[in-house]
Amino acid sequence: MKVYVSGVGLISSLGNSPREVFGNLIEGRSAVRKMDRWDSIGGLNCRLGAPAFPYDKSVLPRSVRRTMSPMSEMAALAAGQALMEAGLVESSEGFRASSSPVDPSRIILILGSTTGSPFEMEEYFKRIQLNNGISGQSGTSFFKVMNHSVASNVAVALGFNGAVVSPSCACATSAQAAVVGWEFLKSGLYDVAICGGADELHYLSVAVFDSVYAASRRYHDHPQIAPRPFDVRRDGLVVSEGGSVLVLESERSLQKRGRKPQAEFCGGAHLCESSHMSQSNEAQMVNVIRLALERSQIDRDEVGYVNAHATGTLQGDAAEAGAIRQIFGDRVPVSSLKGHFGHSMAACGAAEVMTTISMMEDNLLIGTKNLEEIAPECSGVWHLKENLQRPTEVAISNNFAFGGINTSILIRKC
Repeated sequence: MKVYVSGVGLISSLGNSPREVFGNLIEGRSAVRKMDRWDSIGGLNCRLGAPAFPYDKSVLPRSVRRTMSPMSEMAALAAGQALMEAGLVESSEGFRASSSPVDPSRIILILGSTTGSPFEMEEYFKRIQLNNGISGQSGTSFFKVMNHSVASNVAVALGFNGAVVSPSCACATSAQAAVVGWEFLKSGLYDVAICGGADELHYLSVAVFDSVYAASRRYHDHPQIAPRPFDVRRDGLVVSEGGSVLVLESERSLQKRGRKPQAEFCGGAHLCESSHMSQSNEAQMVNVIRLALERSQIDRDEVGYVNAHATGTLQGDAAEAGAIRQIFGDRVPVSSLKGHFGHSMAACGAAEVMTTISMMEDNLLIGTKNLEEIAPECSGVWHLKENLQRPTEVAISNNFAFGGINTSILIRKC
């Protein structure tokens, strides 16, 4: 049984719909800026970020918003877009899914984030220190800081009473959510999987990467030339934010509803690399890509584009380039979107899948922004420095996370 993408939704640093984002990618826009309010944060070397486009949260009922932080708001808005596009709700405003044409017991919601809201966690512990105890805390604080905040809040916003799963694996969260959704649909247990992730831009998130020298710190005077995936002058990633949602649906369900898919979700894989918490491992990247190809029943020679995870870190980019080189050599175009978006962590995987679908629909591959001189350790693959007009039938999208969670996804054009 085949699985398809029937709807997509996105709130991001480059726009608040997949088509708006793709237009900005074509134009080569950068979302990265100097975050002046972080200048007073002691010990923080990176003060670059890529905030989300302004979005209208008023379409969410006030009773729903009161337990939401920005990450849940962005995820809920993205879910509304995706479900509307899939024809599973009548309106993207209000999000009541009671009239869904699919039996709710046959739908699973799989959404996650890296942590609970860092904004709320900071405020929560500030109050504890200030008041020498828990007095003065908001009654809704816990619902914003719990690890499954995004999944639970989106379920409430949707009026959804089906199965909910909340993965949390940093930069691979929404990619893993999609692979797990595909696995559930292939098993026959469900007909629809609502998959994705969201994260907020906060200096605490940046500090995690900064502390291991993985965040860019050289380009504060020229923020739009960072990050620099695969480039000889790369010096680390730039943290972004957003919410991204893919609706995956079985072939049987789509046919029953008379809906046309956007792309075939051919499959994917997720594997743990247990040798180091923060250092990427080329051999295990190779393993997850090969397993994704095998599970998707796709030969490597069918792949016409690689959407790389490449965030602009020294070690990670080199390892991924090596893995791509081992499997595809220099015959397949490769690019990363992090130079445009920044790194939206839990949201990036699903966002990059839907952007890859846009590339295939328009026969236009987006080049890697800020890639000027390919680093010797990243050579040996076909790096796209510029956009390339090229028909592509099958593409692969990679995401790799701290803690060793590696993912790879295969998409086929419909």
